[in-house]
Amino acid sequence: MPTIRKEAKDTLTAVEMDCGDVLEFTLKSGGIVRMELVSTKAEIFRTTLKQIKIEEHLARTDYRFKCKLKINGKEVELEREVSTQKSFYEPWTIGGLQIWFDAVDDIFEFLTDTHGGCRPGRHARFAIQDATMMICPVKLHPWCPLPEPGLKIENCYTGEDCWMGAYFGASAHGGLDINHPRGTPLYAPIDIHDHFYFNSLEMGHNNNRWRGIHHWENGAEWILQAHHMTSLTVPEHRPLKKGEQFANGAGVLSGEVDHSHFVFKIHDGGETVLLDPWILFRQMYLDRK
Repeated sequence: MPTIRKEAKDTLTAVEMDCGDVLEFTLKSGGIVRMELVSTKAEIFRTTLKQIKIEEHLARTDYRFKCKLKINGKEVELEREVSTQKSFYEPWTIGGLQIWFDAVDDIFEFLTDTHGGCRPGRHARFAIQDATMMICPVKLHPWCPLPEPGLKIENCYTGEDCWMGAYFGASAHGGLDINHPRGTPLYAPIDIHDHFYFNSLEMGHNNNRWRGIHHWENGAEWILQAHHMTSLTVPEHRPLKKGEQFANGAGVLSGEVDHSHFVFKIHDGGETVLLDPWILFRQMYLDRK
């Protein structure tokens, strides 16, 4: 039985697992939690598609996915829905762990991976933290003006483009879309040590896509991306302070409705894992309180 060993850091841990894998997670207290992935499953419960995996303009597919875990020998089942309002979920707290259940590979029995490259590398993807700790050691500044009273699925492009939502009913969406007008300010959620366009109109691409990188003292890197940006408001590669405006969003190749597209990745231990940007936005709402 393959074992993955991780220790609690002052930042979130991203982990992908195959069925039969065991995560041994050492808590801040020194205690060890064993989490085994037993099984995964995904199924559509509503679709307007004529044929799965074939995009249709404004089509809608909603699905649920689940996993069975053994945590310190006790079997539990986690279940989520996408793309309903339940996409903006609360993490589970079990056995001293806080668990964000991000995705299962079974989703790709009925979705394609052609809209952002968000397929997990193994059977399931999680974000894990010691339940006594926050996702990072600093409070987060809102990435954009936060919608009130919270994120609404109907305001994620045409109502489906949350993380892993079925874009036009057929392709897993590799980011979180938030509808807002062209020119909406975007701010650095944390200090950014380097930032730049990796795609831009000036380079000959069809979009302006930005990437910012934060190097944590524990060796992990957070990689943040924002797409459809109207313009940068600061020079590339100049470090940004938390809360500093770095761009105007929502204006380039934004399709049916102006929106910004947000991406969150963790690079640690030689691996880069994509995670739901909702994890960050949830913390932004909590930190604002």
